[in-house]
Amino acid sequence: MPEAKLDPTRAPRTQQQRREETRRALLDAAVESLIEVGFARTTTLEVQRRANVSRGALLHHFPSKAELLVAAVDHLAEMRAREMKAFASQLPPERAEHAEHADQPERRSDMPPGGDARTGAVLGLLWQCFSGTFFKVAMELRTAARTDPELRRVLTVAELQLRERIVAQSRVLFGRAVAEHPGLPRALDLTLQLMIGAAMSSVLHEQQHGRIDELIDDWKALFPLVLVNASAAGTPGNVDTDRKKLKGKR
Repeated sequence: MPEAKLDPTRAPRTQQQRREETRRALLDAAVESLIEVGFARTTTLEVQRRANVSRGALLHHFPSKAELLVAAVDHLAEMRAREMKAFASQLPPERAEHAEHADQPERRSDMPPGGDARTGAVLGLLWQCFSGTFFKVAMELRTAARTDPELRRVLTVAELQLRERIVAQSRVLFGRAVAEHPGLPRALDLTLQLMIGAAMSSVLHEQQHGRIDELIDDWKALFPLVLVNASAAGTPGNVDTDRKKLKGKR
C-alpha cells in the first residue's frame, strides 16, 4: 500500500477551525432534521447521528436541546440573511432624488417615501422569509415553547435579536429615503406582524396562497401611508411609551 502523501500547500487545521466545523456540522444536522422530521422527532441523539460527532462534542457546543434547536433556527436565519444580501444587487435602484439631492427640496419627487419600486421589492424579500422553510421551523419551535419553559426562555431572547437584525438589514436594503424616515420602526413592526399571521394562514390553508399574495401586494401599496401615520402617531417603535400616553388620556 503506497504511503499517503501530505499536501505541503495545505496548512493543518487549527483547534478553533475544528471546533467551528463541528459546530457547523451540528447546526446543519439540526436544520436538516427539523425540516425532514419536525420538532418532536428531532432529538439530540438524532442530530448527533446525522452530524457524525461524539456525544461529548455535541454537549460541549450545546448543553441542552433547547439551545441546539434555537441555534439551528438562528443558523437558518443567517443563511436567509446572506441570500437577501445577495439579492440586494438585483433590487431596483434607489430614487436619485433622495440619494443624490436629499438636501435640495426642489429636486425631490412628489412620490412619497416607500412608494417606489425598490421598497416594494424589499417587502417582497421580507415576505419570502416568512413563506419558506425558515418560518415553518420557527413556528414549530414557537408552538413547543408554549409548554417548555427552557425553550421559551432561550427562544424569546433569540427572536428579539433576530428582529434587530431584520430591522438593521432592512434599513440598508430600503435605501436612504425610507431608512431615515421616523415612521420606519413602527411600520416595519406592523409589516412583520402581518407577515407572521399571513404565513401561519398559508401553512394551514395552502389553497389560499394566491389570496395571501394579493394581501401582501395590498400591503406594499399601503406601506407609504403606514410610514406617514406611524411617524405622526408618536415615538416610533416605542410601544411602552405609547401605552403610557394612552393610559394618561383615560
